[in-house]
Amino acid sequence: MAVGEFGNAVGVVVLEWRSVAYHRAAAARARRLMAEATTRWLRECLARTVAGHEQIAAAIERASDLDAAASRVSNPEGIGLAT
Repeated sequence: MAVGEFGNAVGVVVLEWRSVAYHRAAAARARRLMAEATTRWLRECLARTVAGHEQIAAAIERASDLDAAASRVSNPEGIGLAT
């Protein structure tokens, strides 16, 4: 059993902080599946999946925006940064 599977098996939420593009694509895949879902339960499950991936993508974007802002404040001239 993989670590992520173990975490889910015991009810622990396991967040994978991959790229924003990964989470946006996963949300889009879930939306496509939701359009074809035949049961209310599956549509609700997929809707939660979409919401989760969108929230993680937004959190990653906020964190990267904060990191970019912090680096601009700590090094406003961009000295030593590769262009």
